[in-house]
Amino acid sequence: MGIVIGILALTVMGSMTEYFAGLLDNAEKLVGTNIIITPKSDDFTSVLSVGDQRRIERTPGVQQAIPLVNDTLEELSGVSFGGFDSVLAVPPEQSTLVFPSATLKKGRWLERGDDYAAVIGIKLAEKKNLDLGGELTYRDKKFTVVGILNETHTTPDNAAVMPLDTVRRAMKSPDLVVAYYVVPQDPAQADRVALELKNALGDVNVQTPKQAIDQARQALAIFNVILVSGAVLAVFVGGLAVINTMIMSVNERRHEIGLKKAIGASDGEIIFEYLLEAAAIGLLGGLLGLALGWGVATLLNAAASSALGGTNIFLVTPRLAAIALGFAIGLGMIAGLYPAWNAARLDPVKALRVDS
Repeated sequence: MGIVIGILALTVMGSMTEYFAGLLDNAEKLVGTNIIITPKSDDFTSVLSVGDQRRIERTPGVQQAIPLVNDTLEELSGVSFGGFDSVLAVPPEQSTLVFPSATLKKGRWLERGDDYAAVIGIKLAEKKNLDLGGELTYRDKKFTVVGILNETHTTPDNAAVMPLDTVRRAMKSPDLVVAYYVVPQDPAQADRVALELKNALGDVNVQTPKQAIDQARQALAIFNVILVSGAVLAVFVGGLAVINTMIMSVNERRHEIGLKKAIGASDGEIIFEYLLEAAAIGLLGGLLGLALGWGVATLLNAAASSALGGTNIFLVTPRLAAIALGFAIGLGMIAGLYPAWNAARLDPVKALRVDS
């Protein structure tokens, strides 16, 4: 039971870290090699302008710059752990370049000349019960759905991609630019191009996707340590239970051990037998804990699904299952070392004197 409870906690907590790690992996694939330029977050005088686009595109190694504007689809009324539905405004003819690896489930991408049209994520489509030809409301304007994205497990799943000029008019900010996505001519030279852009533009944030993801991974690593440490502690407590159980087992079976040694069993065979028994205890506890943890994660996802817009934040992966079982077996064997060593050192003559 000690192992079961520990592995249950490890599975549930680990499934949350697996979800966030998967988000970062998917985000890295989604953005590709696009360089992201944003104003400095700590400097309100640092803004992007329409004129910056010309300077960006004159920089050596730049293929084109895509101006972006983002907004919430609806007015925020509170805090949601699952995020919120968003609007991403881009020039229609460049919509396919913003998320290079994203694919369409239905319909088409935005095209030049589109005005009140939108390509929406699969989660947003399900939430709003929309299909091709349906109408999505943004700032009291109706946008016709012309495309639905396949699931990406990232932000676009709950986003609507809309024409840039239309969104600017709706926001009453005709020159607004929140960020630029820069497409390098040679993806392998993205880091060099990013440095050139930093020198050309000055007081802005310039990041390659790898830099942005690496920063997020560093923050996630700290979160993972905090989240999983409690579960690991619970597993170690379970290991102490295994030690106690195995010591009791050795004491109760001294006569059996003495008999085996008397008829020729070696110390190594006795150690192997008790280590195998401890490993079996760890495996059984690990399997039960993993099954219970998976069940708890499934229930938590079901309970939180409506609040999170259909998003599952507990993800039990094959990697997590392998880690949990390996940890349970390894801990069981480590916990069984001392009892197994004690069993092997028993004097068969003294052990046989113990009543069976």
